[in-house]
Parts: sequence; structure tokens; C-alpha cells
Amino acid sequence: MNHDAAMWNIMGQNFCSFKVKTNDDKVRFCRNPYNVTGLCQPGVCPLSNAQYATVIEHEDELYLYVKTAERAHLPRRQWEKVKLDVSFPKALAQIDEELQWWDQKLVIKVKARLLRLKQYLMRKRKMLMEPQEEFVSVNKRQEDKLLRREEKAEAAARIEMEIEKELLDRLRQGTYDSVINYNKEAFEKLLDEEENREDFDKLEDEEDAEFADYVMDEEDEEDEEMEPVQGGRATSKTRKRERLLLEEEVEREPRQRLRPEDIEW
Repeated sequence: MNHDAAMWNIMGQNFCSFKVKTNDDKVRFCRNPYNVTGLCQPGVCPLSNAQYATVIEHEDELYLYVKTAERAHLPRRQWEKVKLDVSFPKALAQIDEELQWWDQKLVIKVKARLLRLKQYLMRKRKMLMEPQEEFVSVNKRQEDKLLRREEKAEAAARIEMEIEKELLDRLRQGTYDSVINYNKEAFEKLLDEEENREDFDKLEDEEDAEFADYVMDEEDEEDEEMEPVQGGRATSKTRKRERLLLEEEVEREPRQRLRPEDIEW
């Protein structure tokens, strides 16, 4: 039969593989998984006490482990395992039933351990439900190289756009009159393309919805006929209206079958 005082004098005062000392040697901890409080003290040491009980968590389920002196000669069957209910009040009732005639100090410590493990499982489930962040390794040298290339590409594109804009502004202001007089048709064609491009960019989103319901009114046709012509060529607005009108007439015009006598051989 075990003698608790003799066991504690050997392990508590001398050497124990589960004992962890601090720098000031006032508080000592116990790494034994069956310890109910985690402290190295004679009342809670699972090795030096023949009658002992604790709560163990295994795969998100709680079990009550009970050790009695009558099974000390059978180390394999020394601990009796009782599964605790998921409900906290029912688990407390099970502990009271199993440890009915035990020391109340140890029973209170077992219930406190049960509460701590319940809170631990609740926090664990809550953390698993939250979205988890994954950390990916990044090649810093490669990232810096890509950033430098991107900055150079943006700068080059910005310079080209500024040059094109500046040249168009100078053409409109008449800076290159001598060049324009030499090839006036090319200059007018360039201006027409630029105006059409700007107008198409603005009306790109509205064109699909308004094109099907577009109907030319008589007033609009009169305005087209009375609209002045600048520099011997039509403006962009009249060209658009004519283009839309032509497309509408082509869509509505029925297909005519050619007769053999109408064909000129």
C-alpha cells in the first residue's frame, strides 16, 4: 500500500522529472498531464496521492479520471475513465456523484478544472469558425524588380500621351502652319479622327441602349440641312447623324429580288 507522505518526501523534496522550478524557487510547476492545478504541491500531486481525481480533454471531449488505492497493484487499471456530459450542469452532477465521499477541496479543484477546459473548448470552436489568414512567402528581390519595371512602363506611357497631346494642341493652335499648308488633307483627316475618337468614347456606353430606339425627327433633319459647313467640310455632329440615318435605312430596307429581265448582261 502507498504511503503518501513518504512518496512526497522523495519526489517533492528531491528529484522529480515532472517538476519545473522558477528563478526565485518560490513557485514550482508540474508538467504531469494528470495534475489538476499544474502546481507542484503535496495536495495535488498525482504520484504521491493514492486517492486522486482530475479532468482530461481528449478529442474535444471531457473525461473524469479517478484513481483509487485499491487498484494500486494494477498500474494498467489504476485510473478509471468516466465520460462527462456536454452540458456543464450535468457534468457537475456527474462529478458530485462519482466523488460523493471524497475531500471537498479536491472536488472543488476538479470542478474548477472542468470550467477552464469548457472555456478552452468554446474559444477553440470560435477560432475555427473565424476566417484564417494564410501566409505566403514572397521573393523580395523579384517583387522589387517587377515594381521597377512597372514604374518605368507607366513613365514611358505617360510621356507618350503627353507628347501626343502636346502635338495635337500645337496643331490646333496653328504652330505648324507651314507643314499644314503643304499637306492640308492629311491635317484635316487627323483632326476628324481625333474628334470622332473623343465623341465615341463619351457615347460608348449610351450607344447600345439608344441606337435601337433612335428615330430621326423632322426638326433634326431640318437642322442638319441648315447647319453651316466649316472650312468646306461637314462637322462631326452632322456626320454622326448621317451615319446613323444611313444605318437605319439599311436595316429597314427590304431585300428585293432581281428578275432575270432586270439584269444587264
